[in-house]
Formats: sequence, structure tokens, C-alpha cells
Amino acid sequence: MSIQCSKCGKPAVYLRRYTAEQLCRTCFIDTTIQRVRRTINREKMLRDDDRIMVAISGGKDSAVLLDVLYRIEEDFPKAELIPLTIDEGIQGYRDEALKAARRLASDLQMKLEVRTFSDLFGHPLDDIVKMRDEKSLGACSYCGVLRRRSLNTAARELDGDVVVTGHNLDDEAQTAMMNMMRGDSQRIARTNRSRAQPIEGLIPRVKPVKELSERDIVAYTHQQSLPYHDIPCPYAVEAFRNDLRLFLNDMEHKRPGTLLAIMRSAEAIVQAFEQSESSHELLSCERCGDPASRRICKVCSMLADLGAD
Repeated sequence: MSIQCSKCGKPAVYLRRYTAEQLCRTCFIDTTIQRVRRTINREKMLRDDDRIMVAISGGKDSAVLLDVLYRIEEDFPKAELIPLTIDEGIQGYRDEALKAARRLASDLQMKLEVRTFSDLFGHPLDDIVKMRDEKSLGACSYCGVLRRRSLNTAARELDGDVVVTGHNLDDEAQTAMMNMMRGDSQRIARTNRSRAQPIEGLIPRVKPVKELSERDIVAYTHQQSLPYHDIPCPYAVEAFRNDLRLFLNDMEHKRPGTLLAIMRSAEAIVQAFEQSESSHELLSCERCGDPASRRICKVCSMLADLGAD
């Protein structure tokens, strides 16, 4: 006898472990969209007439992000979704991911906007990795910092009101733990600032699918037959995140709800910092003029170290 859906009694196709729900295909799709809608509404992430920049990588997370937002925003005709891809310049990887991103945008009858590291910083990531010396940061550190700047620059150029990214529950828990282990809890607040606390010069950035687990994401792409690129980035082997991913996956399997509890703890840290006046103090970079936590922003200091500024 097949396992029945917790919602409607039909044969179930998916177990959402952290809510203990057995779901049929229809109820899984519906509850996934409802979960994202609830996250958006609770944190007031989006407005009825927003020009929404959707960060698309070609991977499964951003594929689910765009597909779910497309369905949600059908109820808000004044809003506009603009898919945006940042091409870092990783030979043999990003070009394949771009194909998936273009296909997804085309399937939803949207135009994909693309911006490149080469255009914005003068060098693709592959060249930047070659330019660094033995004491330099890992490729993922350069990529993360430059991608964040690229998204903000592109969003301003395209008159965006808000940038949405496909960070999921696993990503958020891993990032929170990474920052805690590095002794940088304030970074949790800086990178998760609510839209109600904007920073001049930065387009607000929100994460609508942050309450969907990696398993939810994979299941949704399968059930909806979404196109995505699933080959790992060749530089990912350098990432500190990999070790934490294995640990947290094991903890979540043994104790479902662990990832959600970590994310909720990170949200409490964000609220505490936002209530502190000192957390609002930002400088303007002396070189580029963008908001920064020190005299020279991370982007400019990285490019200077590489001799690429």
C-alpha cells in the first residue's frame, strides 16, 4: 500500500522531513510556493510594483527561485521580474550554466540580462586566480566579493528596486556557522540586512527561498522538469563550506530541523545588530565611493592586491 499525502490522501511522492509531511506532487508544489510566499510576506521582502532583479546562475536554486516567483508575481501585474546572470568567466563551467539560464528564462518568456567580470573588473575569474600569489585568498573569496559588487552594479544600471537571490536553507545555515567559526558574527547582520534597513548605494537584497531545504529544491526541479546545470564549480574544492556541509547534513539527518534552528538563530543575531546604532555606521570607499565597512572596500583592496585596479 502506498504512503498517503498528509494533505489530501493521494499517493505521496515526497517526505519533507523538517515538517514531517508526506506530500503528493500537487501538494508538494503548492506548499513549496506557499512557503516562499509566507517568507516574502513575513519579512516584507517585495512590494506590489517592484522591478525585481532575479539573480540566476543556471543552477537548481535559482531555477526554483525564478519559477516560484513567476507563479507568485502573476498576482501582481505591476511587478516586473528581470532575470540577471553574472558571468564570472570560468572556462567550461559558466558557459554551460548560461545555456541553462537562457533556456529557463526563455521557457518563462523572459529576457536574460548578462554582465561579466571582464566588463566590470577587466579580468575573468580564471585570470584573477592565476594572478593571485601563494598567500592570496581562495578563488571562492574573490568570486563571492566580486559577484556581490557585480549584482549591485548591474541592478543599479537596470533600475532595479530589489535583488533576489536563490540562497536556500542549507546555504543560510552553512554561512551562519562559517561566520560564527571565524569569529565574525557581525558579518551575519551585514549580509542579511532587512529591506526595512536600507543602505544608501546598495540595492536591497532578499532571499525568498531561504526556508526551502536543498532536498526541497532538488525535488521541485524534478517535479517541474526545470532546466538547470548541476556540474560543480571547479573551484568549489577550495571552499571551507564543503566541510560544514557534510557536518550539517549529518546533523539534519539525525535531528530534522537543525538547519532551520540555525537560520532562526542567525535571524535573531541580525535583529540584535539592527537595533544597535553602531551596526548602521558605514563608510564610503575612498577609491570607488561604494558603501564599505572600512576606508577601502573589499573589492578595491582585492583588485589592488592583484595589481588589477
